Amino acid sequence: MPTTPGDYDLRELRRLADPHRETPEEFEEGGDLPAPPDEVLRHSERNELVQLQSQFAAAGALPEKPYLDALPNQYSTEVVVFEWLDFLINKAGFENTGNALAYYEEVEWITESVREGLRDYMRGFSEVESFDPDKPGPADLDVDDHVLSLVYIARLASV
Repeated sequence: MPTTPGDYDLRELRRLADPHRETPEEFEEGGDLPAPPDEVLRHSERNELVQLQSQFAAAGALPEKPYLDALPNQYSTEVVVFEWLDFLINKAGFENTGNALAYYEEVEWITESVREGLRDYMRGFSEVESFDPDKPGPADLDVDDHVLSLVYIARLASV
């Protein structure tokens, strides 16, 4: 059970944090550098991923999945959960948020009980409250959104 940031898979975080990273072989072949990805994540969240990576390297051991096997029962946890779900629901809508949580369970970032707990929290969000007729419909989540979700998972696991 991961309980500290050092318990996460460093390779997975690096891959998700920078999916456009070139390998030395690609660079030597003279290929054009890829365009930078859209900056969806705020600078502070990217810094948090870098700090987590440093802690993983210092710990010297890669964590086991699932990263989050239970939601901590603390007030600070609820704040993080609501912030995370608010981001997902506003970006992707209720159905896509549910799909994302199922995906996170499938890739073993979270357990089934965590997914069910998060879905219970989702009931606290009202589709009517978040409805804005001028806002376009739900969007698909992209890699940066999933990286941000991994940051939230790390935050919850480190409580």
